[in-house]
Amino acid sequence: MATTTTTLTQQRLADLSELAATDPTAAQDAAWAWLQDLGSELPGEAAELALRELFAAGTPADVDGQTEGMLIGWPSRAPDLDAAGRLLLPAAQAVTRFTMPWLGKKFDKAAQRGTNSVNRTAMVLAKLLAPRYRMRRAGGHWEGFDMLNRVEESVVSPGTDVLVLDYESAEAANPFPINRIRDEAVQLVPGLYLGAKMAGPTQGLIYALVSLLFPTSFPFR
Repeated sequence: MATTTTTLTQQRLADLSELAATDPTAAQDAAWAWLQDLGSELPGEAAELALRELFAAGTPADVDGQTEGMLIGWPSRAPDLDAAGRLLLPAAQAVTRFTMPWLGKKFDKAAQRGTNSVNRTAMVLAKLLAPRYRMRRAGGHWEGFDMLNRVEESVVSPGTDVLVLDYESAEAANPFPINRIRDEAVQLVPGLYLGAKMAGPTQGLIYALVSLLFPTSFPFR
C-alpha cells in the first residue's frame, strides 16, 4: 500500500490552517512572516522548493476587494524567458532594488476582473513604458494594468487549480509588455494568497497578497 509523506512545509501550512479556524488574523500574520523569511533566502534552492510546495498545496484564491501586496522575491532566472520576460525581468529587478512601486491588487469577484494598486513611481514608469496608457487616480494611489480572472489548472504547478489573473486578453487593454503577463494565485489561509507572475511561459517572481481588514487605511502595514 502506497504511503504519502508530509513534508515540513506541508505540515507547517496544515498547522496554520488549523490556527486560522480559531484565529484567522494570527494565521495571516504568521504566514506573511513566513513568506518574508523565504523571500530573504531567494534566489535559493531550499526557499524555492518551499514556495513550490506551498503553491501546490494551495486552493484557488477566493478574493474580493482591495488587497495589500508584498514582493517575496526573485527565484532563479529560467533559461526560457521570452522577449517580454527578457525586457521585464531585469527592469523590474533594478527598480525593486530601490523602491517598491506596487502596492497590491483590487478584485471584483462578481465581475471576474481586477486591477493593480501602485504608487506615483509606478505611474511615472508607466508613462515611460507606454505614453498613451492612462492609469486612474484612486485616493492616495493609482490603479491600472487590469486583469480578467478565472479558475483553471496551473501552469506553474500542473495539477493544481489556481485563480488566473490574465493580463493578455484584449479586453484588459494593457500595453506591451504587460499584455504578455499571466499571474496565478492560490489561497494559503483565508485572506492570505501566494502568487506567481509569468511573462510568456516562465515564472519570474513570487508575491503575496493579504486582504485588507480596513480598506480606507490602505496601505496599512
